[in-house]
Amino acid sequence: MWRDLGRRNGELTSGGLVRLNPRKPAIVQRCTLAHEMGHWWHGHDWTRDHDQLRDERQADAYAARLLISPAEYALAERLNPHPGAIAKELEVTRHLVEVWQRLPAPTIQRRIV
Repeated sequence: MWRDLGRRNGELTSGGLVRLNPRKPAIVQRCTLAHEMGHWWHGHDWTRDHDQLRDERQADAYAARLLISPAEYALAERLNPHPGAIAKELEVTRHLVEVWQRLPAPTIQRRIV
């Protein structure tokens, strides 16, 4: 079902359906889909009291981890360290690059043989 989202990028319905704003660029739609999937993954429920800031940060972190691989990020950063250039190279929004930069560094698990 189509719904005018106005200026919003997208939304997650109570039934788990993600609606994207078709007026937004494809990269924004892709990042929004990943963000809304993060809300679903974390079980965020807007029908009751919740910590909106925490929920948005969790959804952003989920999207950043889903769409940005450490190896691809490192390569893009070597080409040009500016967040906007990295975003363009990785085909994500600058916002997601900045979220990714604030995430704790991934831990490397070593197997003891």
